[in-house]
Amino acid sequence: MLLFEGIFPVLALALAGYITARSGFLSINEYQALARFTFNLVIPCLLFINMAHAEIPENFGADFLLAFYVPVLLVYCLTLVITRFFLKATGTLQSVLALGATYSNTTIVGIPLVLQTLGEQALLPLFLIIATQNLVLFTVATLFAERDQFDLSTLLASIARLLKQLVASPLTASLIAGLAFNLLGLPIYRPLDSALQLMSEAAIPCALFVLGTSLHQYRVGHQLKPAMLITALKLIALPLIMATSMLVVFDVTPLWAKTAILAASMPAGLSAYVFSVRYQTGQATIAAASVISTLLSLIPMTLVLLIVP
Repeated sequence: MLLFEGIFPVLALALAGYITARSGFLSINEYQALARFTFNLVIPCLLFINMAHAEIPENFGADFLLAFYVPVLLVYCLTLVITRFFLKATGTLQSVLALGATYSNTTIVGIPLVLQTLGEQALLPLFLIIATQNLVLFTVATLFAERDQFDLSTLLASIARLLKQLVASPLTASLIAGLAFNLLGLPIYRPLDSALQLMSEAAIPCALFVLGTSLHQYRVGHQLKPAMLITALKLIALPLIMATSMLVVFDVTPLWAKTAILAASMPAGLSAYVFSVRYQTGQATIAAASVISTLLSLIPMTLVLLIVP
């Protein structure tokens, strides 16, 4: 009952967003504007203020990040092999689909779910994942996507452009700024701190509502087979390998381990779709996988919350 009560608000707000978009109560332009407001202003306030006040470990969570990205990269490579031999995918498409199988929706789904079920103390490991996920996975995906036409200058330009985009992103910039304030011990003017706290309280309901509206935009169509393959790798293979890494291979604090396994059980992140648009391949499959994995992710996330100590 407690688990259901923890997850119900997440589902209810996402459903409200879906119904609102589906019914036409809000136009496409209106809920896209809400999405921009959410990701460019409200969520950055949440990330900044929580990172600025977080108790950061001495080694910046290096052991935790290693334990997290080893299984992520293993599943990434596994997806490359499977999509090459079973879907006959090109090198670029393999990279796109592998990103869909490993990139977790740790912002829209992750922040509200972790906060609701594990509490504020679990936000720091989640923020470490959010802060590094784009850098690690987009860099790896770019390397594999462009391996067929490997050219060092082109590759370096792509990576430089990626780093520039990361720093310019409100999500990453807010995390970096919060980290700087934290490490340097810079004080935040109390009324400003209160204003940011007030703004950040809108992040969770807005993010969940936007998630619901985004589901309305996608259609599964004829991409069911590859989308189900990506979903199976994302919601079954990745959480199982992540659990092995966190609970058996590495010595990770129980709460941090549970946060990582829960993150691995989350649906495919929408950033994978952005990457597919960038390379103009696999968009329909990734969009379909985003929808299917969002709908089915309740099963592995519930199991993690119930079983993992």
